[in-house]
Amino acid sequence: MSDFNLCENGHYYPQNLKECPYCPKSSADEPSQQGLPFGGGKGSLDRTKISQDDDDFNTPSFFGGGGSTGQSDLGRTQIYGSQDSYGGGSFSSDFQPSAPSIGRKMVGWLVSFTIDSNGADFRLYEGRNLIGSDTSCDIIVRNDAAVSGHHLTILHRMGQFKFKDELSTNGTFINDVFEEEGNLKDGDVVKMGDTIFKFRSIA
Repeated sequence: MSDFNLCENGHYYPQNLKECPYCPKSSADEPSQQGLPFGGGKGSLDRTKISQDDDDFNTPSFFGGGGSTGQSDLGRTQIYGSQDSYGGGSFSSDFQPSAPSIGRKMVGWLVSFTIDSNGADFRLYEGRNLIGSDTSCDIIVRNDAAVSGHHLTILHRMGQFKFKDELSTNGTFINDVFEEEGNLKDGDVVKMGDTIFKFRSIA
């Protein structure tokens, strides 16, 4: 260790350097870094700066929203069509997964690869599940102009899944066939506007 110095913080560094390169620099040593958190300088590169700009809080959090836009109802699933992503992936920053439903048994899913290319699932519960663009729906589809306010109802009753188009403007297609109402079977493909779901039953 004769070729190294030991700084007051316990770092060994080469003798040809005037000061320890691993220790944080004070703001007095580097005037250009004054006002930055964590002291700035080379020694602060191993620290994480957390930005809290206003825009950071405009993205809804998973369960219940966040920031100025967090007006989520935990009893409903909301589907957003934003193309923003986290970390360069395909996950939509406006997407909110299903929230637990109190007092209703989960009986199936709607799975979509048009909302998220990696797949996104939305829970179906026993009883009535209303799907559409209106905020009163159980599953809310946003940013698809071809989806009506109250577009489709999926009803689970006595072990059967029934669907009924709610007089939507553009209709509902089951396995690429225009249908007004009928029964859903596991694996059926449901198309509303430009939004496509695959139906999965666990009941």
